[in-house]
Amino acid sequence: MKKYVVGIDLGGTNIKVGIIENGARILNKISAPTGNYKNKKALIDGLAMICLRLVDSSGLNKDDISGIGIGAPGLIDSSRGVIHELVNIKGFKEVPLKRLIEDRTDIPTFLDNDVNVMTLGELYHGAGRGAVNMLCVTLGTGVGGGVVINGKLYRGSSLSAGEIGHMPLNEKGPACGCGGSGCMEKSVGNNYIIRVARESIQAGNKSLITKLVSNNLGKITPEIISAAAKKGDRLAISLWREIGAHLGVTLAGAVNLLNPDMIVIGGGVADAGRVLFDSIRRTVRQRAMKVPARRAKIVKAKLGQDAGLIGAAVLVELNT
Repeated sequence: MKKYVVGIDLGGTNIKVGIIENGARILNKISAPTGNYKNKKALIDGLAMICLRLVDSSGLNKDDISGIGIGAPGLIDSSRGVIHELVNIKGFKEVPLKRLIEDRTDIPTFLDNDVNVMTLGELYHGAGRGAVNMLCVTLGTGVGGGVVINGKLYRGSSLSAGEIGHMPLNEKGPACGCGGSGCMEKSVGNNYIIRVARESIQAGNKSLITKLVSNNLGKITPEIISAAAKKGDRLAISLWREIGAHLGVTLAGAVNLLNPDMIVIGGGVADAGRVLFDSIRRTVRQRAMKVPARRAKIVKAKLGQDAGLIGAAVLVELNT
């Protein structure tokens, strides 16, 4: 019985590739900047080459590998293994990535949206273990979601379910890259968080953030804001409470609609920790219907940076 899987987490900044043993143990992994590959063909060739080299350097051969799983950030036809379009990676429109990787590696390959893949990882091996109905949310530059209903990933009629970041918070809100306006992503994404922190400081509000970035407000990141909040900085704490309230409003709607037993939240913004999660939980309790609100356990994702690799292994296991 083959017990190894190659997992690929294809991101706009970095590509992570790992050998996963028995479902969740990462035997070996490497990463490479996505920008190393100048065009679509170079990137696809590079993915295949990295996979084969990693298999070889791990003391394995292709016969030991049950499949390659890929999580990619965009609109994906998981049934055919086709990328409709990728976020932040140019040139990928209607690309049959499954077939192209199989042609280059001779290893069965499976493809899905990166947040769906993360959701599978958390469901089977992370914070969502034991959940039957679950919502998984990842917070970063964008906001993505994955939905589990009756223990199975729900992809929707066009295989594009879960885009919680593009649920509108405000019908007259700012334009969003998705073509809509007032999307939640515009009120909780990295760009918004950094902009609000910078503008608050420029307006004269004192904050430890200024010291942490050596007075260079262009260096503000969510990680810096989190560090300030954990040291008791009022501005940082207030900002995370605001972000938590924005998230909580949308999640309250999701709780009323889906009645999940668990909401798992990951991504870089989730590292803000307790101040963010307390605000999310408080808002959901206040805004959602009482019965489903009591049922929904809101927790931080467990697998961290490895969620994409472990989820990719689950994707293979579910299809082989």
